[in-house]
Amino acid sequence: MILLIISAVVVFVLTVLVLERNIKSRLVFGAFCLSLVTAISILGYTYLVNTSTYTEPDESTIRHITAQQQAFGEWYTIYKKKLENVDYYWVLYHRILTDFKYERISLNEAHQQLSTLETDVVGLHKEIFQMMPPISLDDNNYDLTASMLEKTKSYSDAQLKTIRATKAAADPDKTIFNNHDQQVQALNDARLLNAPDMLFTAREITTLRDNLTIPEVD
Repeated sequence: MILLIISAVVVFVLTVLVLERNIKSRLVFGAFCLSLVTAISILGYTYLVNTSTYTEPDESTIRHITAQQQAFGEWYTIYKKKLENVDYYWVLYHRILTDFKYERISLNEAHQQLSTLETDVVGLHKEIFQMMPPISLDDNNYDLTASMLEKTKSYSDAQLKTIRATKAAADPDKTIFNNHDQQVQALNDARLLNAPDMLFTAREITTLRDNLTIPEVD
């Protein structure tokens, strides 16, 4: 940065010497010099501010961030596994609908598979709702983790609701449709009416990553 400032000053001086001989208007020459001085001043001020405000993290700060990393990392490993199971069951759900649509399974088989899937999802749903953010996290990190968890709980809720609604629509004893295409449409309607919105936790994860990163020493 210092070399950049020195280079800028040298360029400025040389430019002034050249332009002084070629620019006839003293007003234009003065305005140009003023612009260059302003630019160099801003550059120098930015450098001074950055170097004066930076403080190297002490050992206690590093230990604290490391402890926060460990607490969140252990929790996130469990959370990520739950999320993978959520995605896995969602894939199974869509496979059942696809198999029924293309008549690879009957309506009765679709109902049975959805019933089994519901049982599995209920177990996962309970596990997710029993999760809590690590109490050792700082307030800000705790709130971010809690926000991720609440969004995931809402998603899991909607997933279970969708599976139950689709299972009800696939019940052979209760369906009002005998036509296969109408039955397919009934199952698809149950999905569309209850399916969860996309799960977006990128903001929380990005902020947590920044909070839990030990500042690098220049």
